[in-house]
Amino acid sequence: MSRASDALTIARGEVRDGVAAIEHFLQVLASRRVGSRMLARTLPEMAAGCEPLQGALGTLADAVALELADDPDGVAAVRELLAHADARVAELFAALAAHEGEAIDARVRLALEAIVRRVAGELGAVVRLVEMLGAPVTSETTAIDFADALSARRSAAARPGATVVHAAVEQHTTELCVGDARLVLELLELSLATVVRAGVGTPRIVVESGPEGFPIFTVEAAREKIAVGNGAGRLVFDAVLGDELPREAEVMRAAARHAGISLTIESGGRKVTIAL
Repeated sequence: MSRASDALTIARGEVRDGVAAIEHFLQVLASRRVGSRMLARTLPEMAAGCEPLQGALGTLADAVALELADDPDGVAAVRELLAHADARVAELFAALAAHEGEAIDARVRLALEAIVRRVAGELGAVVRLVEMLGAPVTSETTAIDFADALSARRSAAARPGATVVHAAVEQHTTELCVGDARLVLELLELSLATVVRAGVGTPRIVVESGPEGFPIFTVEAAREKIAVGNGAGRLVFDAVLGDELPREAEVMRAAARHAGISLTIESGGRKVTIAL
């Protein structure tokens, strides 16, 4: 592993830990078993963790710049994405600092919960995007069965409070040669969210073999309404639908380029093609 990859792994871990602390704080806020006094004691600790998290985001931006040294467009996109994350952490700190030393009544608690939920959700999405940049760059491929890969994947519907969209899968090839199945599934999930945000009401994913035998995934509108369910032999892919993050599409393309994958977004976001 290269030195740049080592730095990226460490920086991602530090950011992930900071986001996990915010997600835990959200659970504390939402639990009515935690009284206002205990919550008041927790606020300063949470606020104190914001500055180190902002530092970790800056370190992560520098590590990505090393990892993507040959991709200045990708570096610029990731820096803007992480600057957005930094602004969200600053917003969280301001909200927490505003209530330090105060009694946390029900009204304040609900207001804080709303802010923390939004910040935690956006930061979690940022982490997932940046995680894709850590996929190993390799020319080696592994043959997998796409249906098996889907069955082993954690369903988006299992994520509490998530808005989930579904796509029927039309599979014209069974065995897929891929370098990193996890990265491909992540790109598919983001691509599905992209086409739905663009206005596609009934999306589908077409899986076929390209001219050199490598798979091509096309995420687009279905030609006709398809019933999405658990019928025999029917494959369904789901994705969390959140607000689009700054430069999200550009970061997706950078992650794909880094792994030697072609990702094309067409028709105003209504069609995405992933070619391995």
